Amino acid sequence: MLWHIVKRELFEQVNSLRFALAMLLTVFLMLVNAVGHIDEYKTQQSEYGQQVSAYSASLEQNSSNLYKLVLDGPGELHKKPSSLAFCAHGSENNLPKFASGKRAGWGWNADIIDGNTYNVSGIWRLKYSGFPPIKAKDMFPVFLKIDWILIISNVLSFLALVFTFDAISGEVEHGTLRLTLSNAVARRTVLTGKFLSCLISLGTVFMSGVLVNLLLLYLSGTLQLNPQEWSRIGGIFVVGLMYIAVFIALGFLISTLVNNASTSLVILLLIWVIWVILVPSMLGTVMSGLNQPSIRRGPSPVYFRRSGLQERYIARGLEDEAPTRERPPTPATLLWAEFLNAEAREGARLHRVYLNAQIDQIQIAREFNRISPTAIVQYAIESLAGTGFQRHLNFLENVERYADVFNDFLISADRSDPDSPHVPFVREGMSAKPVSFESIPKFQDNVRLGDAFKGAILDVILLLLFFVVLFATAHISFQRKEI
Repeated sequence: MLWHIVKRELFEQVNSLRFALAMLLTVFLMLVNAVGHIDEYKTQQSEYGQQVSAYSASLEQNSSNLYKLVLDGPGELHKKPSSLAFCAHGSENNLPKFASGKRAGWGWNADIIDGNTYNVSGIWRLKYSGFPPIKAKDMFPVFLKIDWILIISNVLSFLALVFTFDAISGEVEHGTLRLTLSNAVARRTVLTGKFLSCLISLGTVFMSGVLVNLLLLYLSGTLQLNPQEWSRIGGIFVVGLMYIAVFIALGFLISTLVNNASTSLVILLLIWVIWVILVPSMLGTVMSGLNQPSIRRGPSPVYFRRSGLQERYIARGLEDEAPTRERPPTPATLLWAEFLNAEAREGARLHRVYLNAQIDQIQIAREFNRISPTAIVQYAIESLAGTGFQRHLNFLENVERYADVFNDFLISADRSDPDSPHVPFVREGMSAKPVSFESIPKFQDNVRLGDAFKGAILDVILLLLFFVVLFATAHISFQRKEI
């Protein structure tokens, strides 16, 4: 009986005007998305190629002297553009696109006790505070680009309500529901059959748009994906279906609560505007204003002098003697190395504190914003597509992992020089010989499949919870409804 109802409802859906219009609108928007993405992706790839070339040239230039690598670091580490940006452009324009792995930016002419001066510079470190400030209100849906998120969250959710607003209330008005239930069929079977028919109808519309989109991108030569990326596209499609199912369940719930189709439509449109349009925008703005980072500016050399770091080491005799290349290392050499390492650790810590303040601000706003399924589906699809805020956090993890590898390489390269005193990271304590450019670890930014699905798992669970609550409530309401 269930599949008989499904086939009957599906036949009516497919032969309706709203199905035809839904198909035309979705396919058209998917075509627009593909055409707009082709040139944009080629431009992004070209710019990224130039940035990687500049990064490699800087490394090769500094490889003439190991200590130049210690001072100058690897340079700017750029975020790789996502090949799935057509699915979710996200908030990429509002997020930093690189991390700076350059000189610390400070120098010191230390007055050595015999009247001479010793010139010293801070060793390289990762810097985050040089980026434009990340604002929480910029991390939420602003639908200026036609991507899959816009089509799924706005268009298909609206179509789900159009397909379901009269599913129960319309049949009550026309008396057809009483006739259906007069047969030996359970109400839960009727509701489930209607739900499955709507999900199959809109799933077909969604699938058709996706296939047209991917085909056009493939024929243009833009779409060259590996199995991992195809898996992520499959995950995005499943998340899209779950989101559609949430709004189908919502449509059935309201349709069971009222006896008039027009009343049901008005209520659903009001809920759609609040859930899809107002809540994601308003909460992001409000939480951005309430949760400002506690640190307004990044650390500077002035901070280190003010904090007493230099004074503490001067009290230990830092300016009594300059470091030398003597072996074994002199106490002065070891003290200067200790100071440089302490300064680098403190600078890195403060930069990370500033970054964490920004991240915490955005994370709090995102948590509040998850009361809207539209925000939830955006976060899930961005994670799977490798764009947006979660992708930026993964990029920062890649950068910090590379920084550790790069510093390990510097120490290893120094140890391979028998003429070096092996005291990192002071100039007189390290090798000044050239290193092989090929041996220098290169930064590679990629989205790992595990990270993509791990970042989306919470939002997938929340979407599933939304669906279960709405469909269960619709079922209870339908069981109690007077026909």
